[in-house]
Amino acid sequence: MAFTTFTGPVRSLNGFAVPIIYVSSTSVSPLAIPAGASVVILSAADGGPATEFTLVLPLVTTTNGGAFTITNADPAYAGVRGDVLNYGAVAHLLKGNGSQPVNENAAGAVVAAGTLVQWGGNGNPAAPWAAVASALCANK
Repeated sequence: MAFTTFTGPVRSLNGFAVPIIYVSSTSVSPLAIPAGASVVILSAADGGPATEFTLVLPLVTTTNGGAFTITNADPAYAGVRGDVLNYGAVAHLLKGNGSQPVNENAAGAVVAAGTLVQWGGNGNPAAPWAAVASALCANK
């Protein structure tokens, strides 16, 4: 995939250029994650955090600072998606920036142990970030 000097997420026919962020025991909570990021929270056995860690999604605004309309959606976050993979045995927290909630919950969404949480936004600062969790597959 080609890279560019544009700021914010860049979409091509091959998808977003995804930044990968590793959360370790030396990472500082809360951690602001960029749009479209793929976050890997290491297990404590692999050098990850042993206590709850908070990830904060980007701040969404309108292009003119006014109330949301379909024409002034924040272009950096309209349709953006990312994910958090929690390898550890500790649950962590995914929060919106400022007053923007995740799944209608101002406190944020739980990233349970052994789950992959996919998140997305629509560019509306009044709308919540959406997040859905999938458990890691069981061994057979």
